[in-house]
Amino acid sequence: MVKHKWNSKVPEPGDLKGWKEADRLLAQRFSEHLRSEDRLWSSRAVKRYFDDDNLEYFLKEHEDRAVVQAYTAWGILDYRATKTSRTHAEKMLAEGLPEPQAILLRARMEACPTLYRVASHDPKAGTIDLEDILLGGTVTVHDLAMSENIENSLFFCGRAFQAGRFHFIELSGPPLGAGMGMEAVEFLRGCGMEFTPEGLRRDAHKFGWLWGWIDQWQANWKPPRMCNTDGEDLLWHTASFSVADNVAVRQALLQRQDMEYDDLEDEFIWVKKTGRGADMLGGPVTMGRIEFVGDELVLSVNSAKRFAVARVWLEELPGVAFLKVQTRRLDKIEKDRPMDERISKSEAVEITPELAAHLQEMIDRQYMGWVDTPLPVLGGKTPRQACLAPAGRQQVMMLIRTMPDPMGQAPVRVPRQAMLQEPA
Repeated sequence: MVKHKWNSKVPEPGDLKGWKEADRLLAQRFSEHLRSEDRLWSSRAVKRYFDDDNLEYFLKEHEDRAVVQAYTAWGILDYRATKTSRTHAEKMLAEGLPEPQAILLRARMEACPTLYRVASHDPKAGTIDLEDILLGGTVTVHDLAMSENIENSLFFCGRAFQAGRFHFIELSGPPLGAGMGMEAVEFLRGCGMEFTPEGLRRDAHKFGWLWGWIDQWQANWKPPRMCNTDGEDLLWHTASFSVADNVAVRQALLQRQDMEYDDLEDEFIWVKKTGRGADMLGGPVTMGRIEFVGDELVLSVNSAKRFAVARVWLEELPGVAFLKVQTRRLDKIEKDRPMDERISKSEAVEITPELAAHLQEMIDRQYMGWVDTPLPVLGGKTPRQACLAPAGRQQVMMLIRTMPDPMGQAPVRVPRQAMLQEPA
């Protein structure tokens, strides 16, 4: 092993730079152990961590996901060649380490590997706020490189450990996409992992099984079904109707109870004020939009059923006759959209504090209703009912923690804390 002049001075608790340097030196020592210790590359060790002895495959397939770093950490901190063998970490402490590295190594050994969700991150401060999916609780870790290359709502396996007044992170398994959290939890549960600190330490190697699970998940993944609030498949319809008398048709539209007029955009909005969607959103649901282009009326809706319904009542208006319709899938690119759909292109909506608050209220109502919704994953029980049993409550808590925040421009979040307290 290469000899180094390790710095033995313990950094002050608030010296982030000093602790980072000590951690870098310890990581360098880890790397040297990995190269020099044959048993870490044995088929037994590889099989235990990956649940497969094809090490070359995993190192090549997941190279960009820090698989070597995760395997190295497990091999040093957790792997025992026999039940009575010491781990590499225990040997390193027994042989003697400079005090800063000894402190960091003991902190790693005491930390519990778990599955985290990225709640937020701040690249300027170099921090990441993590929520522990399996045990609950939150922690802020200092990792500049990770904070610059991560997104909210992603998941990853790791152990957060103390370094002075800070927390650092050591990977235990792979990073996971925003939609993979709950399925990964169920996979680990199916592998017999016990979601307690003792169980997670005992089965730390099973986080490594997720590397192979990712491959299967991606091979079997299908895009989620996209539907509107009525449960209908999304398929945009842009229909043109000839109009004999614009004024008469406009008047007829204004007299309808399900029609609102936007004088700023000069368009009519077809709405539905009752039903599942209205209850979910806490207000009217936009069913479609109507605008006048020359001597034509242009209808835009997002499903085949809404188009069929609207066509019936539109053709009952005086002097209105159907001309043509074009459809567009959600994934159809802008340049291929019909010209009449691009005639009136609205500017991006400014998310004011008032609008953000309104959107958050809508999200809160929608998600809080989830607590009393029967779910197949809970055997048909509602989350509130499932929480009457300890095992059911644990499952509900993890379901809530794995919910990804809504995508989009608005800064809205799943009301997790309120949901976690509601079933109590």
